[in-house]
Amino acid sequence: MGYASYAHINTHKKIDEALELYDTVVLPMKTNEDQEFLAAIDCKDRITLFANAGCALTCPSKICYPSISKMNKFNGAEFCCSRSMKEREIPGMIDFDLDPLIELGFRRFKMLRSAPGAITGC
Repeated sequence: MGYASYAHINTHKKIDEALELYDTVVLPMKTNEDQEFLAAIDCKDRITLFANAGCALTCPSKICYPSISKMNKFNGAEFCCSRSMKEREIPGMIDFDLDPLIELGFRRFKMLRSAPGAITGC
């Protein structure tokens, strides 16, 4: 059935709804910072958390998500980033402390790699 990965899966109800359709759910990076929310998740074995985070952690618009999805399908899409429209500090790659997440019962982690060079707007 695959996996769901949505920036807006931010409630337990949305997690449950996604798990009715998919085998696993990838939660947004920001979720790693909410221990109380994570502790209350029932199906931790079906949840994937980020092991690290890039610019999406602080991005206000995430317009890159659909462009990356299209690029991954090799259909000639162009990369788009909101940085040229909404200035913000880019902290670079951040590694999350996985020990507390493992102690909560999570075992699935997604690792990002940093892209070489600066990202420009579309």
